[in-house]
Amino acid sequence: MRTRYLLMLVTCVAASGISVQLQAQEPGFTSLFNGKDLTGWVYGTRNGAPNKSGKGYQIENGVLFTTTEDGGNLFTEKEYSDFVLRFEVKLTENANNGVGIRAPLEGDAAYVGMEIQVLDDGGSQYTKLQPAQYHGSVYQMFPARRGFQKPVGEWNVEEITVKGRRITVVLNGTTIVDANLDDVKDEALLAKHRNLTAPEGSRGIANTKGHIGFLGHGAHVEFRNIRIKEL
Repeated sequence: MRTRYLLMLVTCVAASGISVQLQAQEPGFTSLFNGKDLTGWVYGTRNGAPNKSGKGYQIENGVLFTTTEDGGNLFTEKEYSDFVLRFEVKLTENANNGVGIRAPLEGDAAYVGMEIQVLDDGGSQYTKLQPAQYHGSVYQMFPARRGFQKPVGEWNVEEITVKGRRITVVLNGTTIVDANLDDVKDEALLAKHRNLTAPEGSRGIANTKGHIGFLGHGAHVEFRNIRIKEL
């Protein structure tokens, strides 16, 4: 009976998309994605219309994914201020996506909130990008260290920590970004990424809280084991 109970427990946890090992090693973390449906998530909007293409985000075997025709911007219903976000991501060739942080539901999250880039750094389409456009970068502002991404088709483990004005990104065990938002001094960047006249929560890098989202850009990208710890 004990063996049967343990087997049932492992099966239920695995079905939720979170392994027993993850649960045991990550006290304080909660799952953002149940591996079955989009409970707790909502599509963002652009100009008042749902920011969704085709079928939107799809789910299979505990994996949340977009395709070249299906995706959009998918956000947590809840807003977060300071947190540690952990997830796994698998890329295809020339894949492009993003993680929105402290973002509103309306508008371009890269500007009215912030975007942590998700990109196939080795893609043939991306040989001439600016440094702060590659994977893990705080889009257009803080370039990530490169060379720590797994080959296309393999799972990458990523952690994004947002605490006050500091943003840290760890990819496959290596810190690739450790940035202070107050270090953005370039007037051209501030003009695009900080708008103090906008409503609270839509001020770009001046936001203190907002939604977390996946920002699809017409490519096949997979996510799993999405969990968060509020700080």
